[in-house]
Amino acid sequence: MNKTMNVALLAFTCFFFAGLSSAGIEPKNDTALTQLVEKLSKIQTFSGTFVQYSVDQKGARIQESRGELKADRSGLFYWHTTEPLEQTVVSNGTEVTVYDPDLEQATIQAVGQQAQTTPAILFSGDTASIGENFHVEIKTQVGQSVQYALKPVSKESLFDRLVVRFEGDNLQELRITDALGQESTMSFIQTQINLTFPANTFTINLPKGTDIIRDIPTK
Repeated sequence: MNKTMNVALLAFTCFFFAGLSSAGIEPKNDTALTQLVEKLSKIQTFSGTFVQYSVDQKGARIQESRGELKADRSGLFYWHTTEPLEQTVVSNGTEVTVYDPDLEQATIQAVGQQAQTTPAILFSGDTASIGENFHVEIKTQVGQSVQYALKPVSKESLFDRLVVRFEGDNLQELRITDALGQESTMSFIQTQINLTFPANTFTINLPKGTDIIRDIPTK
């Protein structure tokens, strides 16, 4: 994993936050949007382990990582990868902290406006606002398995397309394609929804001596 928030993670975490601008949605997408919002509205908290991998335009796998994700619809998330490089990303809804233990360095950033057009709204914020920022279509549907394709309305989005796969009401996979055609897939191995997390779940305690970089604009 890169020593910054990679595209898939940045897209995923930014999609956590509401306050979305009004843009409308094409009528032909109403059924898909309604179904997606109904499924997501059942998820108040989400916890799971995952395998994330990226492929280039030729389909060659160029990066793989494994880790754990926890999210709360109030705008909180915890992301920890263990392989091949350890990294922890935690958000308290206002700030995002990226900690790289091998560098003994942490970067703290404010949750910005770009957070409003990315995949984190799947687990946090107002799911009813998804249609204001994304065109939603049903990509495939076979039995209980259904894939939704989300295309950002904004040309300034961090990604070109997001595909979300459910098995019944269980989220199984996120697949993000960037503007250059690189695809990043997050496959969940074990998931649980609507757990009550301990109070310190979304708090990061940095080791003494950590080099802290605060990348937050001055008011």
